[in-house]
Amino acid sequence: MQPVKITIKGDFYDCQIYRGRLYLWTFDGDLKVYNWNELVRSQIKKDEDKIAMTFCFLDGNYLYKSSLIELFKDIDFKALLLQKFGAIEKESFELSESKLNNFLIGHQDTPTGILPTDTEIYSNKLYFIHDKGLYSGSAHRSKSDKYPVSSRPNKLWDCNLLSIKANKYPQLALSGGDEGLFELNMADNLPTNLKQVERRGPIFQISNSHSSFCNYSYLNIYNTSLVEDSFLAMFKWNMVIGEGNREKALRDFDTEIDDKTIFNIKSKKHFISWGIEDKIYKAIDGGFDVIKFNNYTNSEKGEKRFTRLKRVNIQAWKGKIINGGTAYFGNIVECENALIVAQSDGKYLTIPGPITRWRVYPRSMNYENHLHVILDDRIEIYSFNHDYFINQEDKELGIQFRSEKHFRTRRTSYFDDEDESVFDSADLPF
Repeated sequence: MQPVKITIKGDFYDCQIYRGRLYLWTFDGDLKVYNWNELVRSQIKKDEDKIAMTFCFLDGNYLYKSSLIELFKDIDFKALLLQKFGAIEKESFELSESKLNNFLIGHQDTPTGILPTDTEIYSNKLYFIHDKGLYSGSAHRSKSDKYPVSSRPNKLWDCNLLSIKANKYPQLALSGGDEGLFELNMADNLPTNLKQVERRGPIFQISNSHSSFCNYSYLNIYNTSLVEDSFLAMFKWNMVIGEGNREKALRDFDTEIDDKTIFNIKSKKHFISWGIEDKIYKAIDGGFDVIKFNNYTNSEKGEKRFTRLKRVNIQAWKGKIINGGTAYFGNIVECENALIVAQSDGKYLTIPGPITRWRVYPRSMNYENHLHVILDDRIEIYSFNHDYFINQEDKELGIQFRSEKHFRTRRTSYFDDEDESVFDSADLPF
């Protein structure tokens, strides 16, 4: 099963997708926001393709629903859906810059006038970094507003960060290079055993060790360093008595587990590793190793926290691994000369470089099947749709999809007067 691709011509620097809008930064310092829903609908050439295109680009979470997974056991139903996807796999969906302008919601200078080093959109706010610090401003604004993103963002911190990554909880992991690993925690209940490093906001230092980039793994953060040992920063729930004699859960720091322990290596030689949710990866000469991370280990049953799953080989011409990420549909590996998608169904997609930037959105509600790749003269937006038909518990590549039982809680955020957060009850201690 091949991914479906939409190509947009243009000279782009960065991208984000959020609640039906596509955000594109250009090298000229422009930020342009487009109506993604209308753009996709414009590419539907036949009525019979509408369902597949919707699942591909607008509602990637829908087919993971437990009721539909049961239907996939029906051979006829599964064959019909596969036929729908197959009908658009070889279609050419391409937009020129002039056609793209038909879907423009707003156009402005990038906030602060400096191209961001990294960006995230979370809870209707754009968070971004550059050499002047960490900023946030409102996003997904009304179409009647002059600018789609706040032109006067708030400066949250002066630190020159290298990357930022949002969690599904109200937290943002911050990689500060030699300064270490930090977290902007917007939850109502803040950690009790971490040092707050910024008086203007809830920014906490997790580690003094070098941090190049990082990602969340359940409650935890996997910290990748390109120059030192990487590590998994473990967190735990502590139950305390709050107002009204009611129990509340605090997410406190627990311990660090270095990458040599995770991969059972005694050598002092440095290597690149990265992780997200239930998988951790280690770059090796000619490929990478995959480790299964069990965040819910029962030591009484003799369960292991880290289990080696497999080794994936990479052709020599693609060069050394320099970055990596993971989505439900597979593992994304950036090499010196190409971007590789090792799909959860055992197939591989290679996108030759040079690659300007790439993004996946595994914590999105609608775009978790997307891969956005920016090349010299275009952005390619891939939709991977094979993972819906795979037994999630047996996957060796890609995040294991779990049916989440949620509860909602009201919270008061540092940056919003009031918002609503969604928590996965499987991660809580009760």
